[in-house]
Amino acid sequence: MAKIKGFKSEAPAKGFPMLPKGAYVAGIKNVKIEGDAPDQRIVFRVEIIEGEQAGYFTKRYNHDKDNAQQYEAKYKGDYKIQIPNPDNERRQHPEWDLKKLNNTVWAIETSNPGFRWDGDTDHIGQFKGKTVGINMQYGTYNGIGFTRIGQFCVADDVRNGIVQPMKDLEDRMGDAPASAPAAAAPAGFTPVEVDTEELPF
Repeated sequence: MAKIKGFKSEAPAKGFPMLPKGAYVAGIKNVKIEGDAPDQRIVFRVEIIEGEQAGYFTKRYNHDKDNAQQYEAKYKGDYKIQIPNPDNERRQHPEWDLKKLNNTVWAIETSNPGFRWDGDTDHIGQFKGKTVGINMQYGTYNGIGFTRIGQFCVADDVRNGIVQPMKDLEDRMGDAPASAPAAAAPAGFTPVEVDTEELPF
């Protein structure tokens, strides 16, 4: 047999530890509108800024970028909100989109006393630099576990440990786990500034 060109026995790239399910204090690093009218979304890019997991999304992105093999590295700290629009035929319940947007903005406003957003999408840049809580939701895809931002919550509620964990996502590709890993309690709550300006948005 011919020798396989480029063959080399090597260990697979190490995966990055999954962010535990639970709530964290985050900073909104950037915000933009994605898509075309009437099907548009507000995308909040956040980073954890307090506790042991501070800087997690940036660290994971850099790890995935350096170890990417089959798929392009993606920043995991993006949270998308559908902009309510009754003309969007792809959305059957625009009232649900409105409720989610209202709850999201309320969490940001409550986390930043004195801040109010006027509901004008031309002014979404006002969210940049604000603090908010994020509640991570656990799920599985084809038996592989992951966490994602399930909703925004009030930052002080995270600090006080009173945010209720979110229900796990159903695994449509297999059996859902009986339980999800618990979040480690943030220690010290020391704010950390994380520069994400070089990350693609």
